[in-house]
Amino acid sequence: MKLDILAVLGVSLFSHALAASSSTAGLQSTECVSSSDSSDNLFSVKSEVKYSKLFSIEYHDTYKIVNNLSTNNTYALYQCGSTKPDIKNIDAFIPIPVSSAAAWSTSAAMFIEALGVQDHVKNLGTAPSIVSACLQELLEDVIKPFDEGNSTSTDEQEQSNAVVFSMPGGEDTNTTNTVVSTEYLEPSALGRSEWIKFFAVFFNAEERANTAFESIESNYDCFTKKAGEEYDDLRPVVAWTSYAGPTEYNNNTAYWQISFADYKYDLVRDAGARMLNTTGAQATMFSTAAAFLDALEEVDIVIDESFVSYSYDELLKNYGVKDPSKSTYSWVTASRVFRPDRLQSTAGGLDWFEAPVAFADALLQDVIGVAHPKFVKDGYQPIWFRNLADNEPVVVVSASNCTDMYAQRKDPAESCSSLTFQEANPDDEDYEGVDENQTDDLIYDISKSEIINESDSDSSDGAFLSVNALQAAVAVAFVALCAAM
Repeated sequence: MKLDILAVLGVSLFSHALAASSSTAGLQSTECVSSSDSSDNLFSVKSEVKYSKLFSIEYHDTYKIVNNLSTNNTYALYQCGSTKPDIKNIDAFIPIPVSSAAAWSTSAAMFIEALGVQDHVKNLGTAPSIVSACLQELLEDVIKPFDEGNSTSTDEQEQSNAVVFSMPGGEDTNTTNTVVSTEYLEPSALGRSEWIKFFAVFFNAEERANTAFESIESNYDCFTKKAGEEYDDLRPVVAWTSYAGPTEYNNNTAYWQISFADYKYDLVRDAGARMLNTTGAQATMFSTAAAFLDALEEVDIVIDESFVSYSYDELLKNYGVKDPSKSTYSWVTASRVFRPDRLQSTAGGLDWFEAPVAFADALLQDVIGVAHPKFVKDGYQPIWFRNLADNEPVVVVSASNCTDMYAQRKDPAESCSSLTFQEANPDDEDYEGVDENQTDDLIYDISKSEIINESDSDSSDGAFLSVNALQAAVAVAFVALCAAM
């Protein structure tokens, strides 16, 4: 069942309260300089990287150096009209502020909207996957989708832009304007959201980026502090799981996976919950359902990230739970099985790979809502998570939900400082089976004979993201992308 977003969340979630992008407020050095001005310090507002481990920014009088530390790419951005810097080992020289831009991933498109510079965008990739209402509206008449079925046309579209934001492996060797972004590989939620600064430097929009991120950071810290104070004695155990059925892409062998990605660990801990964890691995794949279920024995909440969406009954079958009425698993008996697929485009694209990357505070708010459903009030509805066990519907976002397609995207999180968190009640049905006074992670001792492999990368999130972004024809082809995270 799918519901229209207006009926469920209201237009306010997708309203855009900040200044329209046609304004120059929050932008610096918007005009090209003459050669006589080229020695001036043109960038009075600078962005400093605080959380991100995967990019850096250096400022000089007339140019900036941006490094993608995960791919070892370096870009020189110089103010238009100034002399092109004479430096070596640069992957691309790009005059700024860029007059036009394109993006292949949905998360990159979201950062552009969060900066309010979407009026510069000419092309977007994986257009059907984009959930943002206003980007959908722009795609109807203003922004052109990449012609992904025609490489010649796509090359021409890329070359017509001042910069093209791509993902690793998607760079066009025929162009000199490609920039690789890897925000989804960051090990922390705040580190992912800080990539707004990475995108901002191309538009000279550092002031907007700094203001937006400082608000996200402050709100995130407030949520962490309040959750820690209220829920220190009652922390449910959360597991991030997925299932892949037998296909030609995995030698017709099904497997089950538990993800221990760093950013998920931080979110669970900061939300006042405990993480199902193992030592020395980011993800573990199991070869049998029995071994997988054994690992979930003491779990209270399951967050299923399987690529193919299915019903609760299908999930239980795929997980090997034969008779739920006789199950002793807390996550089954208390109906605490969630999927992060609540917000979708009409084509089934997930907002999980857009807004949560840019807005870490809203993501943390959602995880708190999963772990402690009454943390603010009865009936709190998460933005991205839906309870599969309760048959909660997905919400379809369309262009009709946009109120101002050129406005800067508003953070969907509540203002934490204005909220009063409700004290957790051990007798509440939301905490059925949850152990009290347990604050450490639940460490599961995995038997090596029961698993396919332990990995330092989290395939569930990275592969799911890559497949979603590239709109692969066969969903389960994500097995080939298991090294993405």
